[in-house]
Amino acid sequence: MKKLSWMFVAISFILVSVVHAKTEISFYLPSGATTESSRLYYQQIRGFLEKNRDMGVRFYPKSNYNEVLFELLTLNRAGKGWVGIVEISELMTLKDKGAIAPIDEMLGTENGGSKKYLSRFIPGFLGNSYGDDGKCYALPIFRSTPIIYYNLEILAKAGVDVNNLPKTWDELEIVLQKVKANTGAVPLGLAPTWYGWIFEAFVRQNKGALANKSNTQVLFDKKPVISALGFWKKLYDAQLMERVQGSWKSTINGFVHSQIFATVYYSSGGMSFVEENAKFKWATTIMPGNPSFGTSVGGGNLFFSSKLTDAEKNAAWRLANFLLRAENQAMLSSRTGYFPAVKKAFDDPLIAYKYSKNKNFHQAKEQLDFAKPKIMTRNYSDIRVVLKRAIDDTLDRDIAPEESLKQAQKDAQKILKKKK
Repeated sequence: MKKLSWMFVAISFILVSVVHAKTEISFYLPSGATTESSRLYYQQIRGFLEKNRDMGVRFYPKSNYNEVLFELLTLNRAGKGWVGIVEISELMTLKDKGAIAPIDEMLGTENGGSKKYLSRFIPGFLGNSYGDDGKCYALPIFRSTPIIYYNLEILAKAGVDVNNLPKTWDELEIVLQKVKANTGAVPLGLAPTWYGWIFEAFVRQNKGALANKSNTQVLFDKKPVISALGFWKKLYDAQLMERVQGSWKSTINGFVHSQIFATVYYSSGGMSFVEENAKFKWATTIMPGNPSFGTSVGGGNLFFSSKLTDAEKNAAWRLANFLLRAENQAMLSSRTGYFPAVKKAFDDPLIAYKYSKNKNFHQAKEQLDFAKPKIMTRNYSDIRVVLKRAIDDTLDRDIAPEESLKQAQKDAQKILKKKK
C-alpha cells in the first residue's frame, strides 16, 4: 500500500509541474477503506485537471481512515491546508482541533444558496455533515450501511424458505438454528474491527441510539442498547454467531470464497464484490428489525481544512463539485459498491439498472429509508474503543450487558468531559 501511495504522489507531482499550476491543493483519501477507488479518484482528478489548467492536485492515498485522520491533524498543527476524505464519525474531532470550519460561505456561493445545493444529496446522508452547533462542516462523498448477506443454497438445504427471509430478530434466530442443526457449523459471522458500527444498526432496530442528537452524550446504558447486546450474547452463547478471524475484509472473502458462514453482516459496499465473485445463489434484504427496521450510515465525508487560503478554498470547492457530479458518483459506485451521495447518480445508466432491477441492490437502496446518522461524538476514536470493550466483555468474558455498558457509559462520559 505504501508503494502505491508513493507512486500516486510521484505522478501527482508530475501533473502539477507540467501544468504550471497557480493554485495547488493536497487531497487525501483512505485507499484501503474504499477498495479500488484510489485509482478511480486519480483518474477523475486527471480529468478535472485537464479542464482546470490553473490548478494542481497533490494526491495522497493512505492505507486507512486512521492514517488519513492522523496526517490531516499533523498538517493542521503545522498550519498547512488540505482537502480530505475522513470517516464520518470524526467530524467533531476535526472541529474541536480547529482543523475544519463551517462551509456555509462556500455553500452560499452556489446558485439558489445552501438549501438548494444540499438538496442534491440523499437526506439520510447529510446527518453526519453537521456539528453540534448546527452548522455544516462537510459534504457526503460516498456512503454505505451495514447489511445482511445470505447464502441461499446453504439456507435451502437447511429447510429455510429462501423466498421469505427474516424480517425480525426472532425470525433470524430461527433461521440460524435451522442452519446450525443442518450443518453443525456456526451460521452467522460477525465482522471484526468495525462491529461497533454493526452493533449500532441493531440499536437502531431496537428504536434506540448510541448518542443523543447533538452527540454531546452517549446512551450506552439505556434499555435499547442493553437489550441489543443481550441479543448478541444470546446468539453467541448458543453458537449461532462468532467472530470472523482476520481483517474486516476477511468477512466478505470468507462468505464468498470459503463459504465459512451461511450469513454475515457486512457493509453494503461489499455487494459488487459478492455479485462478481460468488459461485452460489445469494441474497440480501432489509436487515431484520426489533420491532422496527433501522441502520446507521457509514462512509466518508469530504472535509476542507480551515487553513486553506482563499485561492485554495476556491480550488477545493471546484474539485468537490467535480467529484460530486452525478456521472462521477455513479462511476465510483459502480466500481466500489458504495452508495453515491447525490440522488441524480442513481439515474445514471452505469448504476440505474442495477439499483432498479437487481433485487439485492434494490433492497439495499430501500434500506436507506430507515438510515440514521452514525454516532459522532468528540474524541470518537476513544469512545469507539470503550464501546467495543463493553461488547467484548459481554461476549468473551461473560459480563452481563447491563454491567459492561454501565461501565462503558461512565468511561465514555469521562472522555467527553476532557478538555478539547
